Amino acid sequence: MSISAKSIKRPIATTMIYLIVITLGIIGFRMLPVDLLPPIEYPQLTIAVNYDNVGPEEMELIITDQIENSIAGVPNIDRVTSNSSEGNSRVTVHFAQGTNLDEATNDIRAALDRVRRSLPPEVDSPRIWKFDPNDSPIVVIGAQSERELSELTRILEREIGKRFEQIPGIGAIDVWGGVYREIHVDLIRERLTSAQLTANDVVNAIGRENVNLPGGNIKEGLSDLYVRTLGEYQDVDEVSNTIVSTVDGTPIRVGDVAIVTFGYEDIGRYVEIDDRPTIRMGLRKQTGANTVAVAERVHAEVERVNLERTDLQLKVITDQSDYINQSIDN
Repeated sequence: MSISAKSIKRPIATTMIYLIVITLGIIGFRMLPVDLLPPIEYPQLTIAVNYDNVGPEEMELIITDQIENSIAGVPNIDRVTSNSSEGNSRVTVHFAQGTNLDEATNDIRAALDRVRRSLPPEVDSPRIWKFDPNDSPIVVIGAQSERELSELTRILEREIGKRFEQIPGIGAIDVWGGVYREIHVDLIRERLTSAQLTANDVVNAIGRENVNLPGGNIKEGLSDLYVRTLGEYQDVDEVSNTIVSTVDGTPIRVGDVAIVTFGYEDIGRYVEIDDRPTIRMGLRKQTGANTVAVAERVHAEVERVNLERTDLQLKVITDQSDYINQSIDN
């Protein structure tokens, strides 16, 4: 007997089978994670090293060439590409298809440990990261305010960012285009020469004094007291009063050979929306999280923040879920 004849002869059983299939399909569709791309793992690793205020040619000679030579013996390497720019070195290692990236990462890390001592001590530790297209921000939010950009940056990092971090599915938040305060020490060459000091003497003095040191424990009865020496700077005057050296019993302070001011870091990014300065926040999701669901929660939180606060305004600039929803609708 054919399948069609059995279906006509037993309509109730046939109907129940189709209902079960439809029910399971609806449940599976509702629980299916929605994302822009499937999980993809490219067989490549990137080694990033930062060395501030160093030119591209010096970066290539001091950093990039040594890293390329150190990883030459790592197995399964297909090709190596590098890019050296001011203060940055990027070495990308392409592996053969099927290479286990976890094992390759360990091999790369072991090779970098061998060359680490030959790098200048001021160089930041090499960082290794994998290329993952799903690691890009799913939502980018712009923040505008009548406050100074430095104050807006501090609010976004300490208050607004904490609220978005509590959203289920949010993995990390990056603030782009923020303005940060810093202390500037502008050395005066003539005064350094007359005091027989160098720039390294000033740097060493500031680094030596700007530390908190542990002092051990003190027992008082049944209590153990932890002692530490507080030496970190609290204001600009403390930096100016730091003693660099002593000449004939007279202390030479930082303020005697330099001008110390409280300024701002150099701005690397500047964005305007509707002719108003804007600081952006990139929200990255956790691995396996539903992009559409997370984006909906982010939109809801943006509306709540705009209703609760009058000192700033948030707006969604880009949203990956829009493209995903359009694709699903099509």
